[in-house]
Amino acid sequence: MVNFDGTCYTKLSEVPEYSLKRFFELPIHKHHLLVFRKQILQLEAHYFSIMAALRRSRIVIPMEYTLEYFQEQVNLIYANQKEGDDFSIIALSFHRKENPTELLPVSEVGFCMQIRNTDWKTNPISLTLYKDYPILADAYSNLYQTNEPLRKLAEVFAYENDYGACLLLNNEKKIVESSHGTLFLIVEDKVFTPTLSSGTVHSVSRTALINFIKKNTNYEIVEDDIAVFALQRAAELFLFSYKFGLTKVGQFRKKEYTTVRSLAIEESFFNYLKNQL
Repeated sequence: MVNFDGTCYTKLSEVPEYSLKRFFELPIHKHHLLVFRKQILQLEAHYFSIMAALRRSRIVIPMEYTLEYFQEQVNLIYANQKEGDDFSIIALSFHRKENPTELLPVSEVGFCMQIRNTDWKTNPISLTLYKDYPILADAYSNLYQTNEPLRKLAEVFAYENDYGACLLLNNEKKIVESSHGTLFLIVEDKVFTPTLSSGTVHSVSRTALINFIKKNTNYEIVEDDIAVFALQRAAELFLFSYKFGLTKVGQFRKKEYTTVRSLAIEESFFNYLKNQL
């Protein structure tokens, strides 16, 4: 089931040509909504994140794009789905309806929404570095779509070389993020994560987990520049995004990590999310 601008289709062949033609162009914004029992978790945070990204994209935002509107669109796409206890992901992409021209530089925007089952891995993975191309340490890199092609390249590199994921560096040789989400390091009673100024994605999932750790655990959160050698000092590493879940790391180079505290954070955080409904 695919939702194009509020109309659902069971087959792509049913989608009108004027809607399909948008996919010949890159999306201006991609977003992953975490859903539990057909309800968008952290709906308000997702909504403001989407609106902020669209405003920076120089398009006409439809007046019907309200907080309630996006939940209604999710209800449409889940209409024929059985309700369960599991999490699922809504992949949401926004496209310009028309390419910019001199006469019409700013066009309206449309969206495509599709359900994706979570494929969150439970076993620890091994990590490597992706060093072919750096991410720029600036505010534009905080948008998800800016460096999505680089994350895809890093993901392919990892799988081709028998790793679970890759870490990406910025132009200052600091670790920015991973191909599977935000990086977190547990060092004694502190949890370190790359700062936004490093170029990491300013995602709802990153903000939610940082706030949860601050308010609901005994760890101190530290947002800072992270050098590669800092990984050797950590007791545990994990990666986090709603798309990939909380990915435990078992090894980076010759360093092996435990996963006990990462697992405890994962369980308590997702139980916390369930109780927000």
